[in-house]
Amino acid sequence: MRIRIDGTRAEIVDALFRLRLHFIVIGVSRAYPDRARPHHWCVYLTTARDRKPPR
Repeated sequence: MRIRIDGTRAEIVDALFRLRLHFIVIGVSRAYPDRARPHHWCVYLTTARDRKPPR
């Protein structure tokens, strides 16, 4: 599954941390600048289809 994350660097880092708790992360793209909004970035996250098993 592919997930797109938009926002500032701090928002992206927070979202990546939270998503890693629930999904198996396969890969993360580089940060692409958002031309419409300054200081905003876009990252694509690739996850496995299955969720992480609960601890």
